[in-house]
Amino acid sequence: MREKPTKHWIMHVDFDSFFASVEKALNPKLMDRPVIVGAGVIASCCYVARARGLHNGMPLSRARRLCPDVVILEGSQPTYRAVALKIFDLLREVSPNVETFLDDAYVELTGTERLYGAPIQIGDWLRKRVRAETGLPLTVGIGSSRMVARLAGKGAKPDGLGYVPPGDESDFVGRFPIRDLPGVGFRYGDILERLRIRTIADLRNMPLEALTDLFHSHGEILYRRCRGEDTAVVEEREVPKSISRESSFHVNTADRKEIDGML
Repeated sequence: MREKPTKHWIMHVDFDSFFASVEKALNPKLMDRPVIVGAGVIASCCYVARARGLHNGMPLSRARRLCPDVVILEGSQPTYRAVALKIFDLLREVSPNVETFLDDAYVELTGTERLYGAPIQIGDWLRKRVRAETGLPLTVGIGSSRMVARLAGKGAKPDGLGYVPPGDESDFVGRFPIRDLPGVGFRYGDILERLRIRTIADLRNMPLEALTDLFHSHGEILYRRCRGEDTAVVEEREVPKSISRESSFHVNTADRKEIDGML
């Protein structure tokens, strides 16, 4: 039985540890090994390696010390782009409106229920289809907005499916650390934590006037988002012809090799 169309549905799709996952799919012997991709610093880190204390942005020299048996690969941009394009094509089988990035995407699901069933069924089907055709794990989050869908997936990682029912958005979003709220970032996060605002729910105690005094027009956006409200739409965009990743050093460094590796 098909679910009747309800409200706005968006699906966020995250390619778990994308570069490292692709390398493992290409070489199954690496499946249970700690695998990282990068030159100078870690650009992608599998979950086996994360369990050993490694993380993105870590210098490779430190990664070797923490995990002597780590497998370090330089990676292949053309390979990763080809795999990403394959997954994006699968996403377009359920919706023509797909907004793609390097290793994640937003999919507009509103109105697709008549063809493909409930959003959670679509998410489950997609995860299985991607696994069958590419060998890659996929985390899917489904909610009434981009923000809620992204946080739903964040709570289900790795290789999971998160779903926030209509009406539960505010309670669900409130559980997350304040830095997980889209639009907060490092600078705003530092300011809010100095004010003893630790969770998204804590931010709701700040009046709109106080937030706009602190962050100007952005304060109004944060005021709405911390209550589970987000009006940003899914906008189809061209798949980038080159791959880039933004990362930051976890510790300040002047080491030329580490800086060159990050670049």
